Amino acid sequence: MTIRSLPGEARARGPLASIALEPAAARSSSVPSEDRATSAAGSRASLDRLAQAHYDFVWRTVRRLGLADAEVDDVVQEVFLVAARHIATIENERGFLFRTCQFVCSHTRRAVQRRREVADDELLEAVVDRRANPEESAAQAQTRQQLQELLDELPFDLRAVFVLFELERLTTVEIAEMLDLPSGTVASRLRRARELFTAAARKKGLV
Repeated sequence: MTIRSLPGEARARGPLASIALEPAAARSSSVPSEDRATSAAGSRASLDRLAQAHYDFVWRTVRRLGLADAEVDDVVQEVFLVAARHIATIENERGFLFRTCQFVCSHTRRAVQRRREVADDELLEAVVDRRANPEESAAQAQTRQQLQELLDELPFDLRAVFVLFELERLTTVEIAEMLDLPSGTVASRLRRARELFTAAARKKGLV
């Protein structure tokens, strides 16, 4: 089974205009109002540029980390809300956004479990994305579904490394820097993730 980005995974950019920005300067009453306005405008421009550059990456990441399809857009919005609060201090943009995706996805998954809105077997069914975009062929839609199901079987930490290496095509050095992990930890997680992914694919008769 070839691991690659599939048609339909690029997501049209959602509206971020509703995100309110409050730069540090705005919280100080001693800062002149015109300076606060300039700071806010600069922060808005930075957030817009961040979204233009990384919205698709964030959307793919949230989806691949196993959230229900109905939750993806809201979680992406929450990731950029977090980014807006830290916009002036972000250095490694993709690293910050990926770690934020992990945190928000983990929090969302726990919240869903606490609410017990669905039974466990229904929850598992919900995180499998069966929706195909209109332009996708039946074969592409099936491959996309199979990939999502296999990813959902990986433990969360292993899935993160696997997604970044196999789907986002980052190197182990880049992943280590992005996730603030030792290179050896990245390599061992990737090796284990590959083993589990291959075993699951073989069990389903895909390899």
